[in-house]
Amino acid sequence: MSELNINKDLQSSLADTVKPPADGWRTRCRAAGIAPAEVQMVATRYRAYRDYMAPRGGGLTLEAWFRFYRQEKQSESPDQTGGVVSGCSATGEAEVQTVLTSPGAFLAILREQLAEAPDGRRPA
Repeated sequence: MSELNINKDLQSSLADTVKPPADGWRTRCRAAGIAPAEVQMVATRYRAYRDYMAPRGGGLTLEAWFRFYRQEKQSESPDQTGGVVSGCSATGEAEVQTVLTSPGAFLAILREQLAEAPDGRRPA
C-alpha cells in the first residue's frame, strides 16, 4: 500500500516538473490569423539588432524598432499598404505580412514571444 502512495507521489511530482513549454503566443497567433513563423522570424531579427547594439550603447526599444521595421517592410511593398504577398518562400516571407496588416496584435504577440524565449531558445 505504501508503495502505491510512493508511485502516486512520484507521478505527481514528475507531472509538476515535466511540463511542455507554454505555447500561449502560438495560440494567440492562430486566433489572430498570424503565422507563428512570421513572429519567430521578426523576433530573430530583433534579437540580432539588440545583440549587435548592446555593446554600442543600447539601441531602440522594441516598440521603436518595430515601428522602424514596419516602415521598412511597407516601403518594400508595391502598393505600400502591406496587404500583398511578397518575398521568397525559402525565407518564410511568402505569406501575407501581418506585421503590416495587424501591427497591434503582431507587436503584442512578438513581445510575448520575446519574453518567453529572450535568447531565442525554447524555455526548458
